[in-house]
Amino acid sequence: MILMLHRHAMNRVCPVAAWRIGSQIMCLFLALWLFWPLPSHADEVRVKWIPDGDTIHLEDGRRVRLLGIDAPEFGRDNASDQYYAREARDYLRRLVGDRPVRLEADDQGPDRYGRILAYVYLADGRMANQVLVEEGMAFFYPHAHQSRDFQKQMLESQNRAISAQKGFWPRILSLPQPLTGWVGNRRSKRFHHPDSHYASRISSANRVAIFSLEQAFREGYAPARTSSPWPDAH
Repeated sequence: MILMLHRHAMNRVCPVAAWRIGSQIMCLFLALWLFWPLPSHADEVRVKWIPDGDTIHLEDGRRVRLLGIDAPEFGRDNASDQYYAREARDYLRRLVGDRPVRLEADDQGPDRYGRILAYVYLADGRMANQVLVEEGMAFFYPHAHQSRDFQKQMLESQNRAISAQKGFWPRILSLPQPLTGWVGNRRSKRFHHPDSHYASRISSANRVAIFSLEQAFREGYAPARTSSPWPDAH
């Protein structure tokens, strides 16, 4: 009789003990996940050279394209530099040049130029991609794979820069407009010149009338590569 009672008690205690052990194991795994070193796609690196306002070269030879932004470009093959290309590059040099940064690479892999697509974080925790937009050195360049939080954060930074007339914004927003405005694509978040071949191909469901550059940029549209309004540097 005593033996039977002892077995019955053990059957009641064991599930409780097992639950406690399981909880402890879960806590251990959670602690390891929180405090384990960053994975290989999020590592600390050192910047060696900055060729333009949205690209950095690392000491280990890798080239990195900052995600979610576009800075004015330097001309190639005797083409003119874009307005504010030099200022954007020089600002990025002051921001990250010859100092360590934390790199979070995107899952897309390298772009067609072999550059890593990444978010670049400064030692103080700020994201360099966002700082460039915040200071009017680059504009937000949306893509479908970006998170809603990232897009919201970047667009808010861009709107603050526009309101404060930082960087290139005073001149860009005072450029002449097409008489009929611009044509936006709701799906791609790009805007086109109304005479562009691509503008005529946008479906009515995705077609958006944009009446000014300020409206376009404030609503999160970026200029299409084929019809960018960006002026040359003088």
